[in-house]
Amino acid sequence: MPRYVAHPLFCFALVLGALIGAPAAQAQAVDAVVVNEYDVFVDPPTAFAFIKLPTGWKFIGKLDAAQLRQLPPGTLTSLLPADEEATRLAAGSKPVSVKRKS
Repeated sequence: MPRYVAHPLFCFALVLGALIGAPAAQAQAVDAVVVNEYDVFVDPPTAFAFIKLPTGWKFIGKLDAAQLRQLPPGTLTSLLPADEEATRLAAGSKPVSVKRKS
């Protein structure tokens, strides 16, 4: 096949592949947690609080136990998508012990 025919066909195939793959990438992004500017995130295990600013995340302090129990509505406590199976697996996993030769 002459090069002047093969090159445009190759370019067309690349563009077509990119367009077909784009909806799958967008569908995965929909499952992610949406974080808006000035949203507050509290990490429950550490009680650290962060705020999302236009320039990025900023640490704003550590909460005490009473504050952790009374978080205002809309406070984020997880930035991961809700996936019960993955959460269950992570919570139930145990470190693998390695047997060493003596």
